[in-house]
Amino acid sequence: MMDLLLSEELLLIGLDDDSGKARGMFDPGSLHGALLCDLIERGAVTVDDRKKVHPTGVAPGHPALDAVLATIAADPKPRSVSHWTSTLPWKHTKPAELVAQRLVADGVLSREEGRVLRLFRTVRLPESDPGPERALRERLRAVLVHGTTPGGHDALLVALLHTTHQVRAALSGVDTTQRRAGEKRARAVATGLADDPVLKAQYDAAVLAAVMTTVSAVVVTTSGST
Repeated sequence: MMDLLLSEELLLIGLDDDSGKARGMFDPGSLHGALLCDLIERGAVTVDDRKKVHPTGVAPGHPALDAVLATIAADPKPRSVSHWTSTLPWKHTKPAELVAQRLVADGVLSREEGRVLRLFRTVRLPESDPGPERALRERLRAVLVHGTTPGGHDALLVALLHTTHQVRAALSGVDTTQRRAGEKRARAVATGLADDPVLKAQYDAAVLAAVMTTVSAVVVTTSGST
């Protein structure tokens, strides 16, 4: 399996392993901002000084990223990071299913469909292969508990976890003292990232991901498109 996307990592932390449903404070709407971060990180889009997003012509080769990039590229005008973090929830209303496609194809997650009252389709994404999530959590503990200096990808992941209130979920299994230290460390990493001129655009997308979770929740309940 290729290296995990930020959005895939956020999804693995946010889903309950057995039920395949969102746990705790995880809102799948936060995945829209993570997908935008992934597009920037993969070189599929760039962000200019006015925070306008520009497709580069690079094909990400990932089903979720290809779908989001197609939405961005279809707009005749360059739009801002904030525009896309508010618009993508209306265009892709099932972000967990979108992000999970490769994880399901690679056997990390399984996909189980059901019906509520025989009317409403439900999808659960229980874990099939715990290896990738286990390695992810070990990496996060190294950064947040043991103080390892993160690279750019892991710093962005920590920023996403911090802004979407998922640090505690990422550190499940550690004691209270370590968890509190990890939450403090996550704030420090996110603050430092905001001042990094290279990663600033991705950091902005990560912060906006948290802001847009309420909007996405409304969209998911009122639309059935993907």
